[in-house]
Amino acid sequence: MGLFSKSKEVIGVDIGSHNIKVVQLKKTGENNYQLLKYGSAPISLDYNTESSPFDRKQSAVNSLKKLLIQNKISIKKAVTSVSGNSVIVRYVKFPSLSHAELEKTIQFEAEPYIPFGVQDVNIGFQILGEVMDEGQKKMETILIASKKEIIQDRTDILEEAGLIPVIVDVDAFALENAFEISSTSQGAGENIMLVDIGALVTNIVIVENGVCRVVRDVLVGGNNFTKALQKNLQVDFLTGEKMKLENGLIMFDERSVEKTEEDDEDKVQISEIIVNAVKSLIEEIQRSIDYYQTQSEEKIVSRIVLSGGSARLNNLDKFMSQELHIPVEIHNPFNSEKIDTNLFSGEQFIEEAPSLVVAFGLALRRERDIK
Repeated sequence: MGLFSKSKEVIGVDIGSHNIKVVQLKKTGENNYQLLKYGSAPISLDYNTESSPFDRKQSAVNSLKKLLIQNKISIKKAVTSVSGNSVIVRYVKFPSLSHAELEKTIQFEAEPYIPFGVQDVNIGFQILGEVMDEGQKKMETILIASKKEIIQDRTDILEEAGLIPVIVDVDAFALENAFEISSTSQGAGENIMLVDIGALVTNIVIVENGVCRVVRDVLVGGNNFTKALQKNLQVDFLTGEKMKLENGLIMFDERSVEKTEEDDEDKVQISEIIVNAVKSLIEEIQRSIDYYQTQSEEKIVSRIVLSGGSARLNNLDKFMSQELHIPVEIHNPFNSEKIDTNLFSGEQFIEEAPSLVVAFGLALRRERDIK
């Protein structure tokens, strides 16, 4: 679902706050792909000091350039995405119009639903279908608006790295695309929640019969877990990050943590701190489920599919499942017969896969498509 779009070959570029991820796919059939290239690179910043927007952008450009060179990526056309509180997704019912007619009037039709000035945003939409609303035939439509400045920031990074931006998507829809093509077990009528935990933002999507019905970006992410350790243990950010990744959560049956031996005290303390921070995210996930279920008592989320850099946090999936009473699984977008990954193998590839879901979803796009 591009907010704007202008060779079919593209690369997906996921520009996060701490890392940039790139995926290049080759289409080998109607719904089959080969993974040709992938890579991830940190955006080199001093996490213990506040960096200026210019410095952050320049660091992102430099990291992306290195990533393209290291992985010998020669494709120039790129698809990227946006998320956060500068992006608005609304489900609205417009008067029954054709796609072309709505495209001409979208600025006027969208204005009541957007909390920003329409002159300050790029607007996109997708018509889901016709519905009856109070006896009138209308079009159920997903309306997307993003501030022009965040889109400009993304395209600047791509262009300064030598790429040509052809589509700017939304993280949530990239997640949906990735899940749709790589899922082998979605049953009819199954409602799936996709949760992608980034450093600063977590994307939450509920997919009902293959259609997004809830889209939320919450400002809670992996950094919150790290900063909780930083604050409670009086360590710097990088030390807290290392503690988080090396320890994760300690699970014990119905309790969240178990102190098994005296020499485990440090691990237990770290786990307890992370648990308290994770609960803030779980509250946001539960709010999304509650909102979805207000639409109908029969709308039950059957499972949660977890991705993002923090998805690999030890026992996070088990703890979330325990707290929410819903099965939680880790999303490996390449673990599908539709995706040929013969060029790659090893533990590192498997470990990195959940953090590549958005980039993978972006790489599925093709120039000039409108989905």
